[in-house]
Amino acid sequence: MCFICLNSVSFTYEGKKTPAVDDVSISFDAGESVAIVGLNGSGKSTLARLMVGLLRPQEGKITLSGRPIEEYSLPEIGRKLGFVLQNPSHMLFNTSVYNEVAFGLKWKGEKRREAEHICCDYLHYFDIWDLRDELPFNLSQGQKQIVVLSAILALEPECLIMDEPTKNIDNYRKEKLKKLLLDIWARGTGLIIITHDYDFVDNLCARKIYMADGRIMADEH
Repeated sequence: MCFICLNSVSFTYEGKKTPAVDDVSISFDAGESVAIVGLNGSGKSTLARLMVGLLRPQEGKITLSGRPIEEYSLPEIGRKLGFVLQNPSHMLFNTSVYNEVAFGLKWKGEKRREAEHICCDYLHYFDIWDLRDELPFNLSQGQKQIVVLSAILALEPECLIMDEPTKNIDNYRKEKLKKLLLDIWARGTGLIIITHDYDFVDNLCARKIYMADGRIMADEH
Protein backbone atom coordinates (compact mmCIF):
# COMPACT_ATOMS: atom_id res chain seq x y z
CA MET A 1 0.00 0.00 0.00
CA CYS A 2 1.41 3.39 -0.98
CA PHE A 3 1.90 6.11 1.64
CA ILE A 4 0.53 9.01 -0.45
CA CYS A 5 -1.55 8.14 -3.50
CA LEU A 6 -3.08 10.59 -5.99
CA ASN A 7 -5.56 9.23 -8.52
CA SER A 8 -6.62 11.47 -11.45
CA VAL A 9 -6.33 14.63 -9.32
CA SER A 10 -7.15 18.04 -10.81
CA PHE A 11 -7.38 21.51 -9.30
CA THR A 12 -8.13 24.91 -10.87
CA TYR A 13 -7.85 28.18 -8.94
CA GLU A 14 -10.87 30.47 -8.88
CA GLY A 15 -10.85 32.85 -11.83
CA LYS A 16 -8.46 30.68 -13.85
CA LYS A 17 -9.39 28.62 -16.91
CA THR A 18 -6.29 26.43 -16.99
CA PRO A 19 -5.87 23.80 -14.24
CA ALA A 20 -2.88 24.26 -11.92
CA VAL A 21 -2.87 20.46 -11.51
CA ASP A 22 -4.34 18.50 -14.40
CA ASP A 23 -5.31 14.82 -14.09
CA VAL A 24 -2.30 13.77 -12.00
CA SER A 25 -1.91 10.17 -10.86
CA ILE A 26 1.19 9.45 -8.79
CA SER A 27 2.11 7.51 -5.64
CA PHE A 28 4.83 7.76 -3.00
CA ASP A 29 6.07 4.99 -0.73
CA ALA A 30 7.02 5.53 2.90
CA GLY A 31 10.66 6.53 3.35
CA GLU A 32 11.23 7.55 -0.27
CA SER A 33 13.49 10.46 -1.24
CA VAL A 34 11.73 12.16 -4.15
CA ALA A 35 12.23 15.40 -6.08
CA ILE A 36 9.37 17.07 -7.93
CA VAL A 37 10.97 19.45 -10.41
CA GLY A 38 9.83 21.88 -13.05
CA LEU A 39 9.70 25.55 -13.95
CA ASN A 40 7.77 28.13 -11.95
CA GLY A 41 4.07 27.75 -12.66
CA SER A 42 4.33 24.05 -13.51
CA GLY A 43 1.99 23.06 -10.66
CA LYS A 44 4.54 21.84 -8.12
CA SER A 45 3.43 24.02 -5.19
CA THR A 46 -0.25 23.32 -5.83
CA LEU A 47 0.49 19.60 -5.87
CA ALA A 48 2.24 19.91 -2.49
CA ARG A 49 -0.70 21.80 -0.98
CA LEU A 50 -3.07 19.12 -2.24
CA MET A 51 -0.94 16.37 -0.69
CA VAL A 52 -0.96 18.00 2.75
CA GLY A 53 -4.66 18.87 2.68
CA LEU A 54 -4.37 22.65 2.41
CA LEU A 55 -6.26 22.38 -0.89
CA ARG A 56 -8.95 19.85 -1.79
CA PRO A 57 -8.97 18.24 -5.23
CA GLN A 58 -11.89 19.26 -7.43
CA GLU A 59 -11.56 15.99 -9.30
CA GLY A 60 -9.91 12.73 -8.36
CA LYS A 61 -8.90 11.21 -5.03
CA ILE A 62 -5.98 11.48 -2.61
CA THR A 63 -5.26 8.88 0.07
CA LEU A 64 -2.79 9.00 2.95
CA SER A 65 -1.84 5.62 4.44
CA GLY A 66 -4.78 4.12 2.55
CA ARG A 67 -7.36 6.53 3.98
CA PRO A 68 -9.04 9.34 1.97
CA ILE A 69 -7.35 12.60 2.89
CA GLU A 70 -10.66 14.40 3.43
CA GLU A 71 -11.28 12.10 6.41
CA TYR A 72 -8.24 13.55 8.19
CA SER A 73 -8.16 16.77 10.17
CA LEU A 74 -5.23 19.09 9.45
CA PRO A 75 -3.63 18.22 12.85
CA GLU A 76 -3.90 14.52 11.97
CA ILE A 77 -2.22 15.16 8.62
CA GLY A 78 0.45 17.19 10.44
CA ARG A 79 1.37 14.18 12.54
CA LYS A 80 2.17 12.24 9.37
CA LEU A 81 3.41 14.98 7.02
CA GLY A 82 5.70 17.86 7.91
CA PHE A 83 5.29 20.69 5.40
CA VAL A 84 7.88 23.46 4.98
CA LEU A 85 6.74 26.45 2.92
CA GLN A 86 9.18 28.04 0.49
CA ASN A 87 9.37 31.12 2.75
CA PRO A 88 10.13 29.95 6.33
CA SER A 89 9.21 33.40 7.67
CA HIS A 90 5.57 32.53 7.00
CA MET A 91 5.84 29.69 9.52
CA LEU A 92 7.49 31.59 12.39
CA PHE A 93 5.41 33.25 15.09
CA ASN A 94 7.05 32.68 18.49
CA THR A 95 9.25 35.02 20.53
CA SER A 96 12.32 32.76 20.63
CA VAL A 97 13.92 29.94 18.68
CA TYR A 98 13.40 27.58 21.62
CA ASN A 99 9.69 28.41 21.88
CA GLU A 100 9.33 27.91 18.13
CA VAL A 101 10.59 24.34 18.39
CA ALA A 102 8.70 23.67 21.63
CA PHE A 103 5.33 25.00 20.47
CA GLY A 104 4.24 21.97 18.44
CA LEU A 105 5.33 19.59 21.20
CA LYS A 106 3.22 21.43 23.77
CA TRP A 107 0.26 21.41 21.39
CA LYS A 108 0.83 17.69 20.82
CA GLY A 109 0.53 17.14 24.57
CA GLU A 110 4.08 16.08 25.37
CA LYS A 111 4.99 16.29 29.04
CA ARG A 112 7.15 19.31 29.88
CA ARG A 113 10.30 17.36 30.70
CA GLU A 114 10.03 15.23 27.56
CA ALA A 115 9.38 18.33 25.40
CA GLU A 116 12.46 20.02 26.89
CA HIS A 117 14.56 16.94 26.15
CA ILE A 118 13.37 16.79 22.52
CA CYS A 119 13.93 20.53 21.99
CA CYS A 120 17.45 20.38 23.40
CA ASP A 121 18.28 17.38 21.22
CA TYR A 122 17.22 19.10 17.99
CA LEU A 123 18.74 22.47 18.84
CA HIS A 124 22.06 20.78 19.55
CA TYR A 125 21.75 18.41 16.60
CA PHE A 126 21.36 21.31 14.17
CA ASP A 127 23.93 23.50 15.97
CA ILE A 128 21.48 26.27 16.86
CA TRP A 129 21.52 25.89 20.66
CA ASP A 130 23.35 29.23 20.94
CA LEU A 131 20.41 30.88 19.13
CA ARG A 132 17.75 29.47 21.46
CA ASP A 133 16.82 32.87 22.95
CA GLU A 134 16.97 34.80 19.68
CA LEU A 135 13.87 36.24 18.01
CA PRO A 136 13.35 33.97 14.97
CA PHE A 137 12.56 36.90 12.66
CA ASN A 138 16.04 38.33 13.29
CA LEU A 139 17.80 35.23 11.95
CA SER A 140 19.26 34.74 8.49
CA GLN A 141 17.16 32.94 5.89
CA GLY A 142 19.22 29.78 6.28
CA GLN A 143 18.91 29.85 10.08
CA LYS A 144 15.14 30.36 9.80
CA GLN A 145 14.99 27.33 7.52
CA ILE A 146 16.81 25.22 10.12
CA VAL A 147 14.53 26.46 12.92
CA VAL A 148 11.44 25.52 10.91
CA LEU A 149 12.95 22.11 10.10
CA SER A 150 13.74 21.53 13.77
CA ALA A 151 10.21 22.47 14.84
CA ILE A 152 8.65 20.09 12.32
CA LEU A 153 11.09 17.21 12.83
CA ALA A 154 10.58 17.42 16.60
CA LEU A 155 7.03 16.23 15.91
CA GLU A 156 8.52 13.15 14.15
CA PRO A 157 6.53 13.23 10.89
CA GLU A 158 6.74 10.18 8.69
CA CYS A 159 7.52 12.35 5.67
CA LEU A 160 8.91 15.85 5.17
CA ILE A 161 7.59 17.87 2.22
CA MET A 162 9.60 20.99 1.33
CA ASP A 163 8.49 23.61 -1.19
CA GLU A 164 11.43 25.42 -2.86
CA PRO A 165 13.78 25.01 0.14
CA THR A 166 16.72 26.70 -1.65
CA LYS A 167 14.88 29.89 -2.59
CA ASN A 168 17.07 32.91 -1.68
CA ILE A 169 19.71 30.66 -0.04
CA ASP A 170 23.35 30.97 -1.15
CA ASN A 171 25.46 28.04 -2.35
CA TYR A 172 27.06 27.51 1.06
CA ARG A 173 23.66 27.19 2.75
CA LYS A 174 22.40 24.96 -0.06
CA GLU A 175 25.19 22.48 0.59
CA LYS A 176 24.62 22.65 4.34
CA LEU A 177 20.90 22.04 3.87
CA LYS A 178 21.59 19.11 1.53
CA LYS A 179 23.78 17.44 4.17
CA LEU A 180 21.07 17.91 6.79
CA LEU A 181 18.41 16.40 4.53
CA LEU A 182 20.59 13.39 3.72
CA ASP A 183 20.99 12.78 7.44
CA ILE A 184 17.27 13.20 8.08
CA TRP A 185 16.47 10.70 5.33
CA ALA A 186 19.05 8.23 6.67
CA ARG A 187 17.24 8.39 10.01
CA GLY A 188 14.05 7.13 8.35
CA THR A 189 12.07 10.21 7.39
CA GLY A 190 10.74 10.33 3.83
CA LEU A 191 11.57 13.37 1.70
CA ILE A 192 9.52 15.03 -1.02
CA ILE A 193 11.32 18.12 -2.31
CA ILE A 194 9.49 20.48 -4.66
CA THR A 195 12.00 22.60 -6.56
CA HIS A 196 13.19 24.03 -9.87
CA ASP A 197 16.78 23.78 -8.58
CA TYR A 198 17.94 20.65 -10.42
CA ASP A 199 21.50 20.80 -9.05
CA PHE A 200 20.27 20.75 -5.44
CA VAL A 201 18.37 17.48 -5.76
CA ASP A 202 21.08 15.77 -7.81
CA ASN A 203 22.58 12.97 -5.63
CA LEU A 204 19.96 13.76 -2.98
CA CYS A 205 16.82 12.21 -4.45
CA ALA A 206 16.91 8.85 -6.20
CA ARG A 207 13.53 9.50 -7.82
CA LYS A 208 12.74 12.59 -9.90
CA ILE A 209 9.27 13.58 -11.10
CA TYR A 210 9.12 16.25 -13.81
CA MET A 211 6.08 18.56 -14.05
CA ALA A 212 4.96 21.01 -16.73
CA ASP A 213 1.59 22.69 -17.30
CA GLY A 214 0.12 20.94 -14.28
CA ARG A 215 0.93 17.43 -15.53
CA ILE A 216 3.49 14.73 -14.79
CA MET A 217 5.78 14.61 -17.81
CA ALA A 218 8.26 11.99 -16.54
CA ASP A 219 8.87 9.85 -13.44
CA GLU A 220 12.46 8.61 -13.23
CA HIS A 221 13.66 6.11 -10.61
